[in-house]
Amino acid sequence: MIEVTGARVHIIPVNHRGNWVLVEVESADHHRGWGEASDSKNDSACIEAIRRCVEDLKGKDIDPIATADTLIEGVPNERLSRTAPSAISQALYDLSCRKEGISVAEKLSQGHQIPNTVKFYCNINRKSSSRDPASIAAAGCGALEAGCTNIKIAPFDEVSPRHNPADVKKLVGPGVARLRALRDAVGARAQLMIDCHWRFTKETAPLLAAICKDLEITWIEDPLHNWDKSACDELRAISGGRICGGENFYTHTELENLAKSGCIDVLIADVKFTGGPGRLNEICKMAATYGLKFAPHNPSGPICTAASAQVTAANRNAEILEYAFGEVPWRLPFAKGENPLGTEIAVKGPGLGIDIDFDSQGKPAH
Repeated sequence: MIEVTGARVHIIPVNHRGNWVLVEVESADHHRGWGEASDSKNDSACIEAIRRCVEDLKGKDIDPIATADTLIEGVPNERLSRTAPSAISQALYDLSCRKEGISVAEKLSQGHQIPNTVKFYCNINRKSSSRDPASIAAAGCGALEAGCTNIKIAPFDEVSPRHNPADVKKLVGPGVARLRALRDAVGARAQLMIDCHWRFTKETAPLLAAICKDLEITWIEDPLHNWDKSACDELRAISGGRICGGENFYTHTELENLAKSGCIDVLIADVKFTGGPGRLNEICKMAATYGLKFAPHNPSGPICTAASAQVTAANRNAEILEYAFGEVPWRLPFAKGENPLGTEIAVKGPGLGIDIDFDSQGKPAH
């Protein structure tokens, strides 16, 4: 049992995509735990929700893990509402496991052996403020030079499901140019992955499939505006790639409906909106019951990355972690304990295995 005594919220300016919102929860016995509430789409409202949540916990003796897993109960199925309890849940897991002297992965694995590292891929979207092909290619080369051969981009900015198929044939052009520049820059040995952000339809899926086949795209994320099994089957058959999805679903029920639909090969979900590490762990295990791989959605800062890595390490069907590559040059000295190397990132404890060094904020790594 612990008594929560307070929390501090830290706003970390990052880049054109927004801030990292980090939450530091403290207990009466001088332990602390970290959570992350980035990407709520309304930082100020989210911070107020965090403070209300902490006030509700203060002064009570609580079981931190049991409390962490119930914070999301009854919360509306809406991104902003779910970000604060998910962040507090991360912090309570971190705090509890630090106190026990174990990693979150050890807690979630229920005694099974866990790996020291998990695979990750580089999402280069957040490094690429410019969308011209040369900038995309340069970002990909940066990931490759860092040793990561798994690279993801969202190329099709101009395409919308509202467009008719004839227009889409023209509108995919800039996206294809970005992808071709990236493929030419990183070569055949890199695994290219794309996020389509639901821009295609059943009618335009064959066009997307042909592009993916031509450019050897292995991972096709959230391709369709409306999930359709026959369109997904055709997309797989033509492209040879795997279909992934789930980032815009926040509840277990929604994600399970997608998992059993036959539309996807890999389920993705985000610790920031699903209720924290325990709930993400349950979703991962659910995916396994449908024969699916799992990969945490994680275009996030260091705390969510650590939380997602811990869940990945605790589950055999969790195959790879998303990593927001190159957002800031000072991330590694700022996030003490985060250690991406090649295509693997370390998983350690106690807790999430991360401590924040605010003196390193804004100072490039040497």
